[in-house]
Amino acid sequence: MRTLKFGIVALALMSVTVVNAQEKDDRQKPQNCEKKFEKLDANADGKIDKAEFIAHKEKVEAKRQEKKENRKPMDPEKKFSKLDANGDGNIDKTELDQARENHSEKAHKKPKKDGSKHFAKMDTDGNELISKAEFIAHKAEADAKRQEKNENRKPIDLEKKFSKLDANGDGGIDKTEFKNCKKNKSDTGEKIK
Repeated sequence: MRTLKFGIVALALMSVTVVNAQEKDDRQKPQNCEKKFEKLDANADGKIDKAEFIAHKEKVEAKRQEKKENRKPMDPEKKFSKLDANGDGNIDKTELDQARENHSEKAHKKPKKDGSKHFAKMDTDGNELISKAEFIAHKAEADAKRQEKNENRKPIDLEKKFSKLDANGDGGIDKTEFKNCKKNKSDTGEKIK
């Protein structure tokens, strides 16, 4: 009976995983590209004109700024304790890998590359363990780099970006141009978010 219950729970969990993966794949499908195009084409004339494009990009940027301002700073001591699953006062490679995998699952993303390089950056003394001091120092360094990057961030020239996406130069981004820039970022060098 116990095995049957376990089997049912395992099957239910696998079903949820499949549904989540399917939802992620749906974002890549053409109908979702179509919906996004319709969202940007505010006047529904079949083209995204410069005003619609700029209004959308400004709205996205405002949301990004708001999210950034409302983000609570991470408490490195609490985060360290959370990552130190076995409570031995250090984070080993297995604990860090498990945390990365759990984060990817929660975000419904496929796991990032192997975390060996990231682990090695934090393990400054090379003992295959990340101490609390190493973790906090790495966090402070990463925060400083992020802050510098944000301060040096150049504003996006929306007029120039629009012109690049308007491949035929008719003053509007049609569905074909929109789908092409979504499909192959390398062709246009730009991507609409």
